[in-house]
This record gives sequence, C-alpha cells and structure tokens, in this order.
Amino acid sequence: MADQNGQAGESGATGASGNDRYDVHPEQPLKQYDSSPALAYAASEKRNPSRQLFALVCDPKQPPRHDMISSTRRINQKGLLRIVDWCVVNWSLEGRRCPVLIYDRPRGNRVIANIGDPIETVSEEAVSRNFIQPVTAALRELYNQGITHRAIRPTNLFYDSVSATQANVMLGECLASPTGINQPAVYETIESAMAPPNGRGPGSIADDLYSFGVTILAMLTGRSPCSEMTDDEVIDAKLAQGSYGALIAGHRLSLTMMEVVRGLLMDDVEERWTLEDLDFWIAGRRLSPKQQAMPAKASRAFSFEDRELLTGRDVARAFEKRWDAAIEPVRGGALDTWLRRSLGDEEAIEAVNSAKAAVSVTGTETDDRLLARIIIALDPEGPVRFKSFSASIDGIGGQIAAGYTDENIRKDFAEALRANLIAFSCEMLGGSASDKMRYIPQYDKMKPFLESTDIGQGIERVVYELNPNLPCQSPLLETEYVYDMSEMLHAYERMAQSNPDGMGALVDRHVAAFVATRMKGGLTAELRDLENRFDPAAVAIANVRILGHVQEQAGAVKVPNLCAVAVKMLEPAVERFHSRQQRDTVKHRLQQISKDGRLADILRLVDNSQYLENDRTSYRNAVREFLRSILEMQQMAFEKSHRTQLSRAIGAEIGAFISLILSLIAVVIMGVFWMVS
Repeated sequence: MADQNGQAGESGATGASGNDRYDVHPEQPLKQYDSSPALAYAASEKRNPSRQLFALVCDPKQPPRHDMISSTRRINQKGLLRIVDWCVVNWSLEGRRCPVLIYDRPRGNRVIANIGDPIETVSEEAVSRNFIQPVTAALRELYNQGITHRAIRPTNLFYDSVSATQANVMLGECLASPTGINQPAVYETIESAMAPPNGRGPGSIADDLYSFGVTILAMLTGRSPCSEMTDDEVIDAKLAQGSYGALIAGHRLSLTMMEVVRGLLMDDVEERWTLEDLDFWIAGRRLSPKQQAMPAKASRAFSFEDRELLTGRDVARAFEKRWDAAIEPVRGGALDTWLRRSLGDEEAIEAVNSAKAAVSVTGTETDDRLLARIIIALDPEGPVRFKSFSASIDGIGGQIAAGYTDENIRKDFAEALRANLIAFSCEMLGGSASDKMRYIPQYDKMKPFLESTDIGQGIERVVYELNPNLPCQSPLLETEYVYDMSEMLHAYERMAQSNPDGMGALVDRHVAAFVATRMKGGLTAELRDLENRFDPAAVAIANVRILGHVQEQAGAVKVPNLCAVAVKMLEPAVERFHSRQQRDTVKHRLQQISKDGRLADILRLVDNSQYLENDRTSYRNAVREFLRSILEMQQMAFEKSHRTQLSRAIGAEIGAFISLILSLIAVVIMGVFWMVS
C-alpha cells in the first residue's frame, strides 16, 4: 500500500504506510535477508508489535515491481516468502525517499549466502517432499496471477524452520528489483543469459521452470553448478553440450531425479516440462526421459577472429562480440559459402537470405542493419542485438531504462527500432513468437517519440512508455520517489513547503514525459507553451497548468504550499493585466484562494479569458481617450505659442470671406438692376 498522505514517520528513517501500520528501523539491519540491491532492516507492525517482519529498502534507481505486489499478496503458500505490504518512506541513510517492501520473516535461515557456498545435502525424498512440492505449488499460484518469479536460485531460498533437515524450503522475494537482474547465467536459459541482466525481461513460466530445474540439481548435488566458471564460459558450455550435459558435470542422479532435472533443463522450450508435467511427476507418474536435441554442427568450422565456430548460434555470438569485423565475411561471401558447403542447414540458409532481402522493409540500408538481421537469422531465439544494444524482446524496456543516459546505447536502440529488428526477430521465430508479437505495435509506437526533440517526447517519453514501474527520473525530484500522479503532487507539496520563496521551473523534460505518459487527456498546448522563449507568462501558466491536470487526475489531493509557490511563479501572468486596480484585485484574490490548495482555481483567475478580454477592451478605450486628450493638449499648446500668426491667418481668412460676401452681394445687385432695366 502506497503512502497516501505523503508524510514521513515520526523521526529519521522511520516510515509509515498509508494507513500508518508499519515502522522501519534503520538502526537494526538484517543482512541475512538482503536481496541485492535492496537492503533488509527490522520492521514492526504498530497494531501487532510481536509480528516478525522485515523490510527491504529498495534502490530507487532499480524500482521494485510494485504493479505485481497486490496480486502477490493474495498468495499464501508455504513455498513462497509472503509479502505483507509496501510503502514509500523518508530514508535518512540515503537522504531521500525510498520504496520499502514489508515481508514476514522466515523462521529459518537462507539456504546459502553466496552462490559458491556448499549446500547442506538431504535425501532425494526430502528434496522432493520439502522443496519440489511446495515450490511447484507456489509457482502455480504465481502463474495463475500472471506473475513470473525470475529469481529462483539457492541464494534466494529460505528454510521455514530452524532445522534444515526437517524444514520446507521456500522461494525468496521476487519483487524488490527488476526481473532477472540478479540471476547468474547458470540459472538462466541460454537465450536469457545472453541478454544483459537489465534486458532479460519478465519472461514466462518456462523461464522459472528452467531456473527451478537448475536449483533442484544444486540441492541434490550440494553445490551450485558451474560456480567456478564465468557467465560467458557457462553460456559456451551450454551451447556446446546442451544445458543438461553442461550442468550435470559428471554427477550421478537416480533415474527418478534425472527425469525431472532433464525435463526442466530442456533448451527447447516446446520440450521443456510444464507445471502439469511436474504435477504428474509429484503424483508418482513417471515420464520417459527426454533427450536434448542439439543444434546442427558444421562439417568444417567457420574461422573468424582466430576462433573455430561450428554452429549458427556460435557464429552469431562471435559476430556480436566483434561487430566491426563481422561485416567482412558477410559482404565477402565467406558466411554464405560456409552455410552452403559446411553447415548444410537449409533453414539457416533461407533465414540469412531473408535477412539480406529485407532492405525494402527497413528503409535505408547500412552494414550495421544488415549484420543485425544476419545475427537474428543465425540465432532467432537469442536477444535482439545492434552494436552496443542487446535485450530480449520483452526486456527492451528494462535495458533502455538502465542505459538511456549512455549515448551509444540510446543511439543503437533507436537504430534497432528504425530497422524493425523486433518484427524481423518475430518473423524468424515463426510460430514460437506468438507471445511476443504483441510487442511489435508497442515498439512501433516509440518511433515518432524518438524522432521528436520536443519536450514531453524523445528518449524520456520512450523510457516511461516502456517502463510503467519506473519512477520519475527528473533532477527536480531527485530526493523523491514519484511513481504515480498522487505521489507527484505530494512530492511537489513537500518541496514547496521547504522552498516557500519559489522553486524555479516545475516541469522539465522528465516530468513532462512522465506526465504525458500517464495523462488520460492530451497536453499538446501546454507542452508547446513550455518552450515559448518570448512570453514568460505563457511558460509560467503552462508549468502550473500541467500540474493542475495532474491534480485533477490524482483526485482530492490539496496542495496549499504548492499553490503559494505557483502564485509567485504566475506573477508575469498577473502583470498582463493593464489595470493597476485589476492587478491588485487579482493578487489579493490569489492569496485567498491559494489556501484552498486547488491549482485549477488559481488558473481560472489568472488565465480567465473573459477577465483578460475585458481588461484589453478597457485598455484600448483608455488608450484612445488618452490619445484624444494628448492631441487636444497639443493643439492648445500650439495655438498659445503661435497666437500672432494665428491672428493674422484668421484675420486674413475673415477678410477674404467678407470680400467674397460683398462681391456676391454686388453681383446680385447688378443682376437685379440689369433685369429691371
């Protein structure tokens, strides 16, 4: 439950949830429950102080999966550590607000603290009864809620009692950080391990089942597989031998346990065991052990950068690592020759030909675009790769959120979108891409945002569109944790209370993009006015109006301190009134209505079109009256200073007029005399 009132707890880093139920104690760290990058501290429930809880204080830069918390709270399985609540607290150790997850404490210890530590071995029967069965039930509940765990490994397992030999083993937390970022490569599928940790995505239940299989193997053998190998070495071993062959590493398992481990470690997702298969196995039904299908190997190796490569996936992986050198064998024909003469894989040949023929779809062709498509054609199950950018299709948002400040990653991501690599990857996957096709229109929608440099668009807009959990990254809100509209208002209210004399601009590129992503209506006019370089009043009004829209969408959240700051910011808008009396009236009225905490009321007064038009009309009338008075005064002054000249001129005009009249009279008399005579 989020902090509804935006207020911190009573002191220091002690924080309260919206209903003031929990306290977090920074003076009591609980390192045994840490879940990197989140750190654990003692927590207590005010209404039930005896309840054993701990809090995970999360890294604000790697936000928790708070959109999944509500669903996960409904799960009450002995195979899963239970989350109780969540909130945002003032955390004095960081000097900022941080998200906090509240969990029930497990009664036992963590299975192992470090991935290389030995695991206390128990019988296969105990592994089946106390680990496989409860965790399978927990995974089914997660699956029913549409949630993937993505953190299944021995270092994230806990015993539910003090005695490890008799205890059930439960899965640890899975919400304190983005999916998959803490998983060693050995516990990830080949495809997921190839992607950078931030770019692995939420995955599917099949990914969790694979991690479960590796963890079962570790529990049976008493050690984490391949713990002495690097991630690259693990991936190479899996590619060469298949996951089961690479991880079993000479260990001998009973036929019963070999069956479940082999089934869960199948690299072909279509052949990998499902939850139903696990249920059958738990119920005692035995299935025929499946054999790992290995990719076709070439009769002669492909030589590249002093490496001898035997499969298409090997070549794709080598090309990715030596991007600048990889275009030569592609353009020179060495790759085509090897595919036809040595590999002999018709599907791979056809895929590479499709990659070369895709120019009309992607627009302007470049060597980099061609190479990216070739890599996808050779390894369609792998991540989407373009120079420095790499991510699973469903992990692209997470990777760009983590790396958008890197100019190379930002540029390469934009090129990957322009080259339509996501659609091409789904095309190469064929029927197995049905669950990923939904991402194509979502990523296509990002293209116009990337092409625009306007505020509220650009890479910032893309980051928030693709990452609904990401808090606002604005430097203006550096010490806050703004994850929705309501929390944004609370944050500005706290900042305004600390800075009553003014805060400068309220909206920057990040705030504009964050609000535009979540705003139900459009902000076109306001965003345009933010970039007005000639009218400071328009800029001030746009700043306040955007936050006014935020307040409307957030509901009945009153912000009197923010309104007071907004009144100061709107002084250029008040100065638009020509009438001094009107300005004084508006200022006085603003001071009154700002106490009500409604930004819309302030804007209705300052940016009232009727008030402004009446003021302009009165101003125009006053200007005309002023000009008429000036002209009259100038006329009088002229007459005064030129009295003699004016007298002569007027006398001459009068004399001429009299002469004219006398002449007319004489003419008339002569005419009459002539007619009479």
